[in-house]
Amino acid sequence: MHRDFRNTRYRYTLTTPLLALAAALLTGCASKGPQGYGAAEQSTAAQAQQQMEKAAQLTQIDPQQTYLNLIRQMQQANQWYASLAHTQAFERQYGSQPQIRLMRADALRNTGQGPLAEQGYQALLADPDSSTVARARRGLGLLYASQAQYPNAIAQLEMARQINPIDADVLSDLAYAHMLDGQTEAAHLPVLQAAQLAPGNARVQLNLALYLMASGQKAQASQLLQRLSQPAAKNVPALIDANSMQTLQAQLQTVQTAMRRRNGGELPAPVPAAAAPLVDGAALAASPLPAAATEPIAAPAATPSAGPAAGPGPAVPTALRSTAAGNGSPHITDTPARPIVP
Repeated sequence: MHRDFRNTRYRYTLTTPLLALAAALLTGCASKGPQGYGAAEQSTAAQAQQQMEKAAQLTQIDPQQTYLNLIRQMQQANQWYASLAHTQAFERQYGSQPQIRLMRADALRNTGQGPLAEQGYQALLADPDSSTVARARRGLGLLYASQAQYPNAIAQLEMARQINPIDADVLSDLAYAHMLDGQTEAAHLPVLQAAQLAPGNARVQLNLALYLMASGQKAQASQLLQRLSQPAAKNVPALIDANSMQTLQAQLQTVQTAMRRRNGGELPAPVPAAAAPLVDGAALAASPLPAAATEPIAAPAATPSAGPAAGPGPAVPTALRSTAAGNGSPHITDTPARPIVP
């Protein structure tokens, strides 16, 4: 029996553009005729499925990662008290994880809650992720340095450096801790490594300037500071400003005091220029400088303060803090601050 199909109508409704795309791909393949038993059809169907999955992934938003980014931005803006509250809210909503525990420990450290911060960092030293351990070691180093426990700070920062030898922040912190302990010779290698790894980091570069000044290499320090004080491009602020220079002078006095204490009341002799092949003067003046400057200077403030500010406010642009009341020792901070403006 012959059946006429010419008057039969078929309606196909595609509920989404992605399904329409898949149908078009399959139809196009069929129009070309068979190219091996089932091969073309399966290949095209797989490609369509991959495209649909990829498109679906692009439209998805990870609420946990978005929340983590929000807390990270708060900490970069020195909003430590607010970020501390949000770490608690995050853990209540999503549970505990290494990233949020590190942020919480950082917030505790920067809000003057040293024992709780130390406890948080110590608990992360057993984490299987080496990067988490390195960050916890660095946090402990910064905490101990803020308490003038420089040997302990140096030990923690050195272990963090061994885990990640190319972390410019860790290298710079290690060099600065050595200088605060009066050991400028020990700061030589890490400060130069940090400076070359992060040429656009104001904190790192000013720690290099501090090292040059403390070791008697005033000409190279002057060249470096002159370069840092010049805008890298039109409408781009310089990496350092007048406040940075004042802070650098306060740093130098602190380091020289530590050097005198370690050397029996006298400063060591300046390093001869011929014996210090650090950075060529022309290279200092001509080396490229990135535009952004969002890192603070890891240095002591000129006058002690009771603790970190609760918000951005009219604080010192480099977000410098002194340590606990009474000891007058400087506080090393890894807190990103607002851009330094002239």
